[in-house]
Amino acid sequence: MLKRTVIAATLVAAGIAATPAPAYAASATQSPERVCGPGFHRVKDGHRSMKTRDGAVFGHVYLMFNKRSGKNCVAAIKTAFRGVRTNTGAALAVRGGGKSLDVQKYRYYAETGHLSGAWKCVKYSGWTSDPDNRVEAWGGRNSWGNCAG
Repeated sequence: MLKRTVIAATLVAAGIAATPAPAYAASATQSPERVCGPGFHRVKDGHRSMKTRDGAVFGHVYLMFNKRSGKNCVAAIKTAFRGVRTNTGAALAVRGGGKSLDVQKYRYYAETGHLSGAWKCVKYSGWTSDPDNRVEAWGGRNSWGNCAG
């Protein structure tokens, strides 16, 4: 008993027991720059709202690019049902290159992998749903664009 009390007191003094896990705490305030990582920036014509058929906005999808690495990334960030696990996805296709897809029941966002795409056209999308999967919201661009690196 004394050993557990000493360990608990040490953790509290270090601030570990009083704070939530970093991934959970940080995810509540994610930006696309944080989701995709260092060096990624929003690109022109790289933002769409994820809307339902009725026009309700459930989140936003961002096309990101890292000039140094020449890689693209897509972040689909929820604004509706934040903190609740709902089907959420992000997709990226590079013309003449790879494709990346991330779909799971997420609380805050989905993110594609980093794909090489400097000087190549891309398509991107993001989507999420309500907790009962009755209403889906989608955003993105189905046509090739952002062709300059």
